[in-house]
Amino acid sequence: MIHRKAQRIKRFMRAMWIKVFALALATLFLLAANFLFIRLTQDRRAIEITAPDPEIQPPARSPDSLRLLTYNIAHGRGPKRGAANTDGGDADEKRLRLEAIGRRIGELGLDLVALQEVDFNTWWSHGMDQAEIIAKEAGFPYIVRQRNFDTGLSFFRRHDFGNALLSRFPIVEAQKIEFPPMKDWENLLAGNHDGLLARVRIGEDRDILVVVAQLDSRGENVRVQTTENIIRIQRGSSLPMILMGNLNSTPPGFPDSRTTPIGQNTIEVLESLGDFQRRPARGQATWQDFTYPTEAPRRIIDWIMPDPNWTFMQYEVRRDFTESDHLPVMSTLRFRR
Repeated sequence: MIHRKAQRIKRFMRAMWIKVFALALATLFLLAANFLFIRLTQDRRAIEITAPDPEIQPPARSPDSLRLLTYNIAHGRGPKRGAANTDGGDADEKRLRLEAIGRRIGELGLDLVALQEVDFNTWWSHGMDQAEIIAKEAGFPYIVRQRNFDTGLSFFRRHDFGNALLSRFPIVEAQKIEFPPMKDWENLLAGNHDGLLARVRIGEDRDILVVVAQLDSRGENVRVQTTENIIRIQRGSSLPMILMGNLNSTPPGFPDSRTTPIGQNTIEVLESLGDFQRRPARGQATWQDFTYPTEAPRRIIDWIMPDPNWTFMQYEVRRDFTESDHLPVMSTLRFRR
């Protein structure tokens, strides 16, 4: 009798463990399937444009000048260098910081704003669309979102962030620019520091191209390689182009400059081979031009670089912005008619 009871318990335990194993296996399968679905469908979400309804008509004649700003907002976590993306307070604190950024931007009378390290639906930012919050506060009707990293699970630990462009003018079209990855496996599993290319209609008589990028911070080699893609687009189009973003590169002659083993530098390649202009110009930088970190800045890594169709009328690092570990760069460009 005791022997039969022990056998029943043994059969019960075996059946229970089989069910537990099957449930665990099914759970792992569903998680893997969800992860793969997100990664395999990333191209559908790579570019997203928000436009007003009805759309705004461009001016009959394009303006003589444009007022621009580029700003790495560091996921809204605040000015502390080296802080984790989970830092910066709770959801309310991060939202207030983003709204403050938007209000400050809205006071500057800007035409185009390039943002980097923008969360669109990321767990450490509590699923907030940071581009939308800033655009609403700043009064920009057009938003282009370009996802660099799009991974995780639908309901847990989503990583969904990249670059954004805010515009007062209509966005005709936009696309992702693929840059060489630092690591192929990283690109496969999570994403890459790619770029955003937008065609903006600043007047019925003129379209311009705007490139927004955050280049990889881990090596000048891969940053120099990305310049080939940018220069190829510039040379293949007759439209005026402006490059804006956190390029993570400082040219020789400035503190913390980096070059490749054969002496190449990203900013110098863009200037010499792509004819992109830069401020501060060679040998003219002062401590007021440093953009990183916000607390005791000592590097220039955030840039607005127009092609030869433009003339710099004004260039300024906004040292009064303290909501990120980067300082924003503002510039006024006049078109050479």
